[in-house]
Amino acid sequence: MSPFRPEFALLALLAPCAAWADDAPAVPASVSSCVSCHSADGNPLVAGVPILAGQREDYLQSALKSYRSGYRKGGMADVMGVYAKELSDSDIEEIAKWFAAN
Repeated sequence: MSPFRPEFALLALLAPCAAWADDAPAVPASVSSCVSCHSADGNPLVAGVPILAGQREDYLQSALKSYRSGYRKGGMADVMGVYAKELSDSDIEEIAKWFAAN
């Protein structure tokens, strides 16, 4: 019988993935409503959804506050306004920091 066991080889290949998943930072609660469209890392899978990853933190804060106040209107700004109205200033800061860091 061969000492090679394919099931153990597969486990060895997947082990680093499992370790990485444990080390990944948890998505903050304030970011959870953003994830369905923009994804957790800010790189959406759907064409036409803006990429938030790597955007400047001050820009993201300004944009979210503009959506929240209703200053930005029309098109997707109306959709964003619905979500942004529920955000506090500290939520906006946390969201902007999260996506700027990705």
